[in-house]
Amino acid sequence: MPADVPSDQYSATGTDVYRVDSQQSQILIKVRRGGLMAKLGHDHIVSSDQLQGFIQLDSAKGLCEAAFFVPLGLLEVDNQLLREQAQMDTEPSAADIAGTKSNMLKSLEAHLFPFAQMRSSDCSNLLAGDRVAVELELHGVTLRRQLSINWQQVSPQTLVASGSFSILQSDYGITAFSIMNGLIKVEDRLDISFQVTAALDRVNRPRATKK
Repeated sequence: MPADVPSDQYSATGTDVYRVDSQQSQILIKVRRGGLMAKLGHDHIVSSDQLQGFIQLDSAKGLCEAAFFVPLGLLEVDNQLLREQAQMDTEPSAADIAGTKSNMLKSLEAHLFPFAQMRSSDCSNLLAGDRVAVELELHGVTLRRQLSINWQQVSPQTLVASGSFSILQSDYGITAFSIMNGLIKVEDRLDISFQVTAALDRVNRPRATKK
């Protein structure tokens, strides 16, 4: 777990804390092929069902804070069902998939930067349906951006959020994989979508003082 993800330390009292349900959450990343000989390569879909983190919420006071992280070493490349759902038009072999994951982790330097992280110290705009300021950390680089996020509190115990955005690998100092002097390469742009379910973990309220 990243040292700076406060998974069990919350900044405010009197707020409900929802912990991410990894089994009910998913991140999808579409990786597109490029170059003059792109037809010889494959588009890929990278996924994670290992999202972890929390959302700290007090709707009455308009307070919201969140932190999430994903272990990069556990990313899955080219799950067959997800490829079919994304209507990808090629069929990479098992060797292609293994090679893609190896090259991806090398490009990410996952041995040095093992997590992707997203944080928002103030996601109160989410409660009003506005764009939310977040910090996305990848490959040791942290960039701030605004995201549109759809969310609903489906019950007092459950929050659901979803959205999509794109990043450029080069903005994070990542050199996209390429061979043959770029005739076959991975495009700089990555398209990311997410579905997050978080369940009430505890109520962080001051304990009553005994008389």
